[in-house]
Amino acid sequence: MSDSHDSQVPSVSPGAFSGGSYYGDYYSGNVPPAPGVEGAYGYQQPPVSMVPARPPVPQIEVGDAVKWAWSKTLANPLIIAWIPLSCLVMGVLMAGVVSMVGEENGALIAAIGIPTALFWVLMTTLGLYTAALRIARGEKVTVRSLVAPPHGFDAAAALVLVGLMSTIVSLVPLGGLVVGYFFWVAVVVVMNEGCSCFKAIGRSCRLMQQGGNAPLLALVIIPLYFAGLLTVIGLLVVIPMIFLLTVYVYMRMSGGDVVR
Repeated sequence: MSDSHDSQVPSVSPGAFSGGSYYGDYYSGNVPPAPGVEGAYGYQQPPVSMVPARPPVPQIEVGDAVKWAWSKTLANPLIIAWIPLSCLVMGVLMAGVVSMVGEENGALIAAIGIPTALFWVLMTTLGLYTAALRIARGEKVTVRSLVAPPHGFDAAAALVLVGLMSTIVSLVPLGGLVVGYFFWVAVVVVMNEGCSCFKAIGRSCRLMQQGGNAPLLALVIIPLYFAGLLTVIGLLVVIPMIFLLTVYVYMRMSGGDVVR
């Protein structure tokens, strides 16, 4: 009786209870790998086509950038004349202040003149950024656009913050150059994208982290500036070129291009 009964009971091998479940796979050696252990236990790696490709690094051609900035500067004389015009307006205003308060009131003149001079530097710089951005977009540069920069409050705040941080870290060797590079396009980001000054500084850092030839172009700007110092006319041409190169870098690093 027992022999016939045993013959009717099927033999059960380990792992048959689950019909190919985890325990059966364990005893057969087919346990799937734990998360993050791809390729273990004989499992194949995913094909190369399934691995997401890294986005290409935007390339900046230094020669093309300098050539573009040079041609656009000469084609837009208002951007060259902006600094002399703003200096003329500043001189007229200060002459009016001196005539009103009298030359003997030096402390009062200084109290009025120093903030006025700082405001003049701020507006002149923002005007150059505005002109360079409009040229890069293919828009016309006018006197009205120079004195009314887009998103002017946040752009001015970004310019002041970058200046202050560059001044503070300049106490560390090469600190000012590092901060100046990563915050290079912050003001342009504000003007073009309309974000706050803090978001613009963060976006400038992310854009400049991409690398490419942006560091090489930054090194080219330094001797270009000192070459412009040799003559007044040269400086009036080189300074607008530097602002145009800044906008060029922003356009290229953000995936776009300038108007030719």
